[in-house]
Amino acid sequence: MTGSVGIPTDPLVSLPPEIVLRILDFSPVSTVAALTCCSRAWHAFIDQTHQNLIYSNIFKTEHSPSTTEPSLYHSEVQSFSRYYENTSSWKELCKKQTLLRRNWASKAPTTTESIFTIRREPVWRFRPDFKRRFIVSTSQFGGIEVTCMDTGRRLWALNREVVRPYAHLEYDDIDGRGTAVWDRNGDSLEIWRTTKEDGGERGVFEQIAVLHHDCETRGYQLSFNTLCVVSSQGQGFVYDMLQKPPQLVTHVKMENNAVGHLYQDHDCVLYSLGTKGFHVHSKATGEYLGAIEPWKCSPHRFYYIDHPELDYTDNDQDSLALASAVQSMRESEPIVFPPRWPSTGRSVPLSIQPGVSSFLGQDSDDMRDQQLEALQDDDWGAGKICGDLMVGVSRGGRVVIVRNWRDCLSGLLGGDTTKAAEALARNALIIQCAPHDDPRNFDLGGWLSVRNGRIVIEVRDQVYILGLKADGSPATGEQAHGRPSYAVSKSATAGLGSAVPVSFVALYDDCVMYTYGVVGMRGEEDHHGNPYSRLFLTKAVRVLSFAPS
Repeated sequence: MTGSVGIPTDPLVSLPPEIVLRILDFSPVSTVAALTCCSRAWHAFIDQTHQNLIYSNIFKTEHSPSTTEPSLYHSEVQSFSRYYENTSSWKELCKKQTLLRRNWASKAPTTTESIFTIRREPVWRFRPDFKRRFIVSTSQFGGIEVTCMDTGRRLWALNREVVRPYAHLEYDDIDGRGTAVWDRNGDSLEIWRTTKEDGGERGVFEQIAVLHHDCETRGYQLSFNTLCVVSSQGQGFVYDMLQKPPQLVTHVKMENNAVGHLYQDHDCVLYSLGTKGFHVHSKATGEYLGAIEPWKCSPHRFYYIDHPELDYTDNDQDSLALASAVQSMRESEPIVFPPRWPSTGRSVPLSIQPGVSSFLGQDSDDMRDQQLEALQDDDWGAGKICGDLMVGVSRGGRVVIVRNWRDCLSGLLGGDTTKAAEALARNALIIQCAPHDDPRNFDLGGWLSVRNGRIVIEVRDQVYILGLKADGSPATGEQAHGRPSYAVSKSATAGLGSAVPVSFVALYDDCVMYTYGVVGMRGEEDHHGNPYSRLFLTKAVRVLSFAPS
């Protein structure tokens, strides 16, 4: 903007304040910050007169419309580090969100960690409750435990006579109460909820129902105030968890041989049927809505991971993992909060490449044909829905990503299977994650997580965090600078050749949490009564925090 003689005119002088504010609504944070350094007038306009109006705009700070004060934002997020607590202004909230995004987007993010060694027994499944600040976990040996997130101390537990070994665990906040679901022998599910809301102790649960089924139950999932259960014998069940006790509202008739993995949206439930892909049914009626069949993906939408070469004899990542685990083991009362040992060495950069990886001089077209053939017989397991995005993993080490998954369901397209197949070819893509020289099948367990444009999976002896673009496709080439991918160690003992499979992993707003192989230590006495320490391998809960200090 220029004046009558071509001299630039300050928009702050020539434009009404409401126009300037509207322009600032769509200006990036970096531009707003630069303007505050231009002159005293701009500084006063932005940081004094209109600070709350500018920084509370949804383009500057992410928050729900119900959050009227920045101090309330921490209750919206799932944060281990308490990163957003005591936020006093919208500008401070904007700064914290910007710094956290930048750290996630760094190729060498600065991370801190906490390790929870629960009962000194191998953890099987766990779920964090960030609102009540505890972790609920089941053990491979049996039993369930509630552990304080801030002290690492036990709040409540049930022994292995009550909770079976390898019990799966689901957890959610239902009607203002923490609600846990686990399976008992005999195809029944136990429903427990927190008692503090009725004056009980923090972390203590009471049983409110036992759900019995007359068929083999293979899996269940709790969210959206409903519990969805699947059987391998062609049946599914949807329970309304807001009713007391929970009531069966939909009995789903489906194909046999469901593998036990399922996930749900507010109105649909996604079942995994192994080699038949993923079938989607209505939660309200049980109606079959269509299938996600990954083998129908276009061969031109294949990607592969360029895996890093990890030398465990000289690996900062593995050394850090082992050192922090040993330090936690030596402490009589391990410090779990706040997370400690900041470092940029816990992650190894990954790159995702378009096409099919070739090796030993093999032709890329031949490799693509081999991939298509293998895709036809692949066995699909865990699947997740995150808004319009659907992600699934296979035993063959593949990840399918489907953008706008509802567009691919024939039942939502008036039964038009041709249109659904065209939509799947347009919206689906495959990432080959398993290296060519890895003969192992992937576990189909709960080690898939999707959140905030990232996917977490287990590959070899690492946990991979894969960055996605805004449209759901992998971030490759120059675009990966804003959405990098990297690997983190899944075990403090990987360098010793004793890495153990991950049995649960999940992404949250400021961290990733997963089961983690560590060395445990237990004090014992020999036959002469002399004390000694016995070392053993076990599984803990690792929290890898990306929150800036």
